[in-house]
Amino acid sequence: MGLDNIWQLPEGIEPPRLTVRLCGGMLSGPNSDKQVCTSFRGKVYSDFIEEVTGFTLYEEVLGTEELESILSSLEEFKQELESVDPGYPLLIYINNRFGDIDKDYLDYGLSDLEDLIVMFAAYAKIPGAKLKSWY
Repeated sequence: MGLDNIWQLPEGIEPPRLTVRLCGGMLSGPNSDKQVCTSFRGKVYSDFIEEVTGFTLYEEVLGTEELESILSSLEEFKQELESVDPGYPLLIYINNRFGDIDKDYLDYGLSDLEDLIVMFAAYAKIPGAKLKSWY
C-alpha cells in the first residue's frame, strides 16, 4: 500500500524553509525551488520510523506530542549510531539492531536520517502542526 505524509499547519502559518532531500511520491515531496517540504513519501520511511520511534506514519494524524517523541527518538538513534565502537562493523550492528526490516527502506531511513531530524525538528516546534497520512 502506498503512503504519502502531508504536513498540516494552522491557518496563516507558512511552512518552514528547509533544505532536505527526502523521497517524494507522484504528488508529494520536498520542493527544492522554494526550500520547503510540505510532504514526503512516507512508505519508504515508515518501517524505519516505526522501528526507531515506535510510531507508524500510517496513523491518520500525528499531533505535536507524537512529533516531539518521534524527533527525540530519531535524535537518540543518531547518537546511538555515533556511539557504536569504531572497531565493530556498522553493517553488523545495523543488521542486529533491525533484524527483519526491509533493507531498501532501511537504507532510505539511514541515508536520510539527518534530513528526517531537520524536518521533524522544524515542524515539531510549530504549535498546532500535524502530520497526516494519505494512502
